[in-house]
Amino acid sequence: MKRRARLVAAALPLCGLGALWAWSAHVYDQGTEWEVPIMGYDPRDYLRGHYVEFTYDWPGLPESDIVPAALCLEGEAPTLARVSAIPVDEPCGDYWVRSDSSGVYGWDSLNRGRLYIGQDRAAQLQQQLRNRDQRGIVTIRQREDGSFTPIAIRFRPLTPAEIAERDAPPEEPFDPLAPPAVMDAP
Repeated sequence: MKRRARLVAAALPLCGLGALWAWSAHVYDQGTEWEVPIMGYDPRDYLRGHYVEFTYDWPGLPESDIVPAALCLEGEAPTLARVSAIPVDEPCGDYWVRSDSSGVYGWDSLNRGRLYIGQDRAAQLQQQLRNRDQRGIVTIRQREDGSFTPIAIRFRPLTPAEIAERDAPPEEPFDPLAPPAVMDAP
C-alpha cells in the first residue's frame, strides 16, 4: 500500500507538469498570424541565448518617438495592409495588438521585438540582416486578448520603390549648427 502511495505521489506532479505543458502549447498555437516588416537586429546574447532583436516597422503608423499602447490591424491575414493607433480599452474588432507591460520590452513592446532562434540559424540570419537589399519580415501570432508573439522571420528582396526610397537624398541637408525645428518659432 505504501509503495503504491509513493508511486502515485511521484506520478502526480509529473502528470500536472505534462498537463501544464500541453495547455501552454495549446495557448501558444492559438491566434491569427500576421507578417510585420522589421528593421535592425542584434543576433545573439551569450547570457540569454541566440535571438534576433528588431524594431517593428508598422505600415501606416506615422514616424514618431511615441508608440501607442494598442494598434488596430487592417488587412487580410497574414498580409498586414496598415495599422492605426487605438485606445487600449476600445479594441477594434478581432484584429488588434497591445503593448505588454510584463514582457521583455514592457510598454515599448509595440516598437521593439525579440525572436529567439536556434544557434545553427544565428549565423545565417546575421548574413541576411546585413544585406541592405533585403527586407526582414516577422510573423507574429495575434490572440483575441490583443497579446502577440513573434514566431518566425523571413526575408524578401526590396522592391524598386523601396530601393529608391532608401537611396533618396534627405529632403533638407543636415546642419549641425541649426537649432531644432521646435526652437525656430518665436
